[in-house]
Amino acid sequence: METTRFPPPASRRRSRWRPATGLGIALLALGLLATGCASDGRDLAAPAAWQTTTTRPPPPTSAPNQEVSEGGLTLTSPLFEPGGDLPTSATCLEPDQNRFPDLTWTGVPPGAQELAVTLSDQTDPTEPLLLWLMAGIDPSLEGLDSGIMPVGAFETLNDYGNPGFGTPCLDSFATGLRDLQFRVHVMDQPSGIAPGDPGNEAWDAVLARSVESASLLARIDSQG
Repeated sequence: METTRFPPPASRRRSRWRPATGLGIALLALGLLATGCASDGRDLAAPAAWQTTTTRPPPPTSAPNQEVSEGGLTLTSPLFEPGGDLPTSATCLEPDQNRFPDLTWTGVPPGAQELAVTLSDQTDPTEPLLLWLMAGIDPSLEGLDSGIMPVGAFETLNDYGNPGFGTPCLDSFATGLRDLQFRVHVMDQPSGIAPGDPGNEAWDAVLARSVESASLLARIDSQG
């Protein structure tokens, strides 16, 4: 029976090397020079602004400034426009501040049993970071007043292992322009989470039970 022979892998292939003559080297040099001077008539694309700066800010996020659900659920804030700067009252830039901003939502569908609100760092959408999670929100409410916890609502831990809002002020928060996404979640059953639950588990539970959601992006220039 004839045996089929397959070529060895590319990494194992060896070519025969022959020393180049003086004429061959001269011809090769002329060819490279002609190639370098030639133009195919195409213009190079202009680099993006973030690609040319010396400080190397992160590339643009893929998170949209605002997402409205198919059912019409919408999240807004009277303190900033979608994609605008997070108000200083939600940071440590002002004394005795650092509280979640006013948030307003409309379009909660009938049959909702519980609402939850999350804040996550979406600067790198492949590695989102949970900064804040509030659950147990009565679905009859139409928003949150800055820093005021609604009756029956509670907060879990975040991905830093800390309770409540305030992560944008941590020293470990990465320096530079950060994209922070608020999101309201509608659940048609209780979330099943409790105050102080680990952030990753609580977030997974909310996402698993969420039947509708809407988002709002804010930006912050963190000093690290």
